[in-house]
Amino acid sequence: MRMLRLRFPAGLAWLLIASALLSSVTHPASGQSTQILVAKQDLIQAFQSIRTAEQLGASKADLLPLSIQLNTALQSEEFAEILSQQGNASAAETYAVQSINLSTQVTVRAEALGNQAKNSSSYWTILAYSIAVALALLSTVVLLEANRIVRLARRRRLLKAKIDYGKREDAR
Repeated sequence: MRMLRLRFPAGLAWLLIASALLSSVTHPASGQSTQILVAKQDLIQAFQSIRTAEQLGASKADLLPLSIQLNTALQSEEFAEILSQQGNASAAETYAVQSINLSTQVTVRAEALGNQAKNSSSYWTILAYSIAVALALLSTVVLLEANRIVRLARRRRLLKAKIDYGKREDAR
């Protein structure tokens, strides 16, 4: 009975270790090369980068060339997959690497556009708040000092006014 109790935890430990080792080893799915899998992952990452840049406010005109480049990368990945299924591994690798390169370029450019849009948005937000604070201060000064401003305007009008002393003949 004691032997049974010791074997069960030891067997369970061996089973856990074996499953951990087997799950950590990755194999390409059904004959696909690792380059094709990397190309697929890079395509997804590039697509997500474009979406993020768009959400951050990048213009559609700036994102259009990236979308076209991403479509080209997708076509290259599809060619690589077709060639891999046909058994032409070297050509498949070439198209997969081309797809990876295009996807990486799209990701980098999309992230740059997203950061640029975010910085521009921050600039306009800071500018709007600064203008609001300045106008609030100006209106406060005008309201609190309205009487002084009116008196100053009257005094300046008086100082600029020409004084007509009249003719001396009227004084006789």
